[in-house]
Amino acid sequence: MKKQVRAVALGASLLLAGAAFAQVPPPTHQVPPPPPGEATPPPPPPGAVPPPPTAEPMPPTTQAPDPSMPPPASEAPPPPPAAPAAPAAPMPSSPPASPGSEMGSTGSTMATPQGQVTVNSGPAPAKPAGPAPDFATLAGGKGSISPDKASAYPLLANDFQYADSNRDGRISKSEYQRWVAKSGASASP
Repeated sequence: MKKQVRAVALGASLLLAGAAFAQVPPPTHQVPPPPPGEATPPPPPPGAVPPPPTAEPMPPTTQAPDPSMPPPASEAPPPPPAAPAAPAAPMPSSPPASPGSEMGSTGSTMATPQGQVTVNSGPAPAKPAGPAPDFATLAGGKGSISPDKASAYPLLANDFQYADSNRDGRISKSEYQRWVAKSGASASP
């Protein structure tokens, strides 16, 4: 309830502040004194809006260009001269397997002025985790596995909340055995 009241109060204060900043003060119109020898014009009637003062046009100001902003299109630098066209290398129908690529990922190879580029896309390779350690090893001789102890086995650390079915912040032996059976991780003997 307090959060709602604070949110409403903050919204109302921001709205009022925005309205206060958005208001434009009325123009102050001062009638310049007449030149010597001329009659003084009568003051405007109360409530009448005086005409806006006439001002001479301001000369354009020059500002230093902001280095973080791109130049306007009219001031854009010309494109670099084109390099002589090199004969295009034949594109392989399937990219060669590079040391970092894995089977099942998709890739594309293209020729660029700097050389041939291969772009691979796909999921990151899974880290080998090996068989699940036995409960006593992870529990460290205690009756349950804490989140710190679970970090020794990355698959369990990743599934800690799932394995902790009663949400008490610890994994009991029965919860661990249930998790090993459902996750497909084979427990070591």
